[in-house]
Amino acid sequence: MQIIADSREQRPWTFENQGVEVIRAKLDSGDYSIPGLESRVAIERKSLDDWCGSVLHDRARFYRELDRLRGFEFRCVIIEASVREIVAGRYTSQAVPATVLGFIAEVTVSQSVPVYLGGTRAESQILACALLKAARKKLGARA
Repeated sequence: MQIIADSREQRPWTFENQGVEVIRAKLDSGDYSIPGLESRVAIERKSLDDWCGSVLHDRARFYRELDRLRGFEFRCVIIEASVREIVAGRYTSQAVPATVLGFIAEVTVSQSVPVYLGGTRAESQILACALLKAARKKLGARA
């Protein structure tokens, strides 16, 4: 299987030991997709600090990103963090944990874009790979 990582990703997932080949290419939406399904499948990756920045400072820009994903058959956001990290305030933002968690709920419910807390970076890659494989199977990609 092949996975596309957006060429603008500064620290792209490598999907080590996942049995996939990573292709670097520009994606119009999202950070990860599947060849042939770039306009139908997208995963947006966020570190916890990126997510908190979206909550406090870049909400309008982030909503524009979500608007672009609205027409995708499979789309989601994976945050490289756990609930425990958020509750403990293990991020550099001044946002309170309830605000950070509330934004996850708002995006999932009001924007209809699932947000997953993937845990560590390595765990988030495993989750993303499983989701992309399932999307590929459902949508019948050739890659």
